[in-house]
Amino acid sequence: MADWFKGAAIGSTIALAVAICLAEAIPTAGQAPAAYRAPRTADGKPDLNGVWQAINTANWDIQDHAAQSGPIVALGAAFSVPAGQGIVDGNEIPYQPWAAKKKLENGKNWVALDPEVKCYMPGVPRATYMPYPFQIIQTPANILMAYEFASASRIIRMNSKAERPTDSWMGWSRGRWEGETLVVDVTSLNDQTWFDRAGNFHSDALHVV
Repeated sequence: MADWFKGAAIGSTIALAVAICLAEAIPTAGQAPAAYRAPRTADGKPDLNGVWQAINTANWDIQDHAAQSGPIVALGAAFSVPAGQGIVDGNEIPYQPWAAKKKLENGKNWVALDPEVKCYMPGVPRATYMPYPFQIIQTPANILMAYEFASASRIIRMNSKAERPTDSWMGWSRGRWEGETLVVDVTSLNDQTWFDRAGNFHSDALHVV
């Protein structure tokens, strides 16, 4: 009897402790949950240092797309196109007629024309959503993004107004913090990169934020 009472008392104590923990963790009705606060660097900014990777199918096509066979049928599923949702707001790209025609031609001949196949620099934003990891090294003055593909990299110059003298594959990145958000403004991109393997392309007037 004593052993039973002791066990019941211990069980009640454990149940009470769990109930208290749950009561502290779960907000009551009408109470907002505690806002998430990212880890901080020494200067108090959100800490982005580390290895990252985008998990999506945008490198195949930045618009919604169904699964389909790849360019070399003999490879079967090893190089087929996975279905995926797009990353384009509204899923429409307002190409002019000549540009829409060129996009279709690019897509049909992407194995021969896509800069990725030739291991050229992938450009921005494509470098970030390719299916390969990239590393971020963050300091107050500069943020380095080092990509696995083609050893591409770029430096985000924080709070800078400097302009690049010429266009390049990876462009000129300038950054600023807006609260918890890192905003990166990229200009001076050449017109040699594509957005994806579907042939979506741009001119040298591209401006990425």
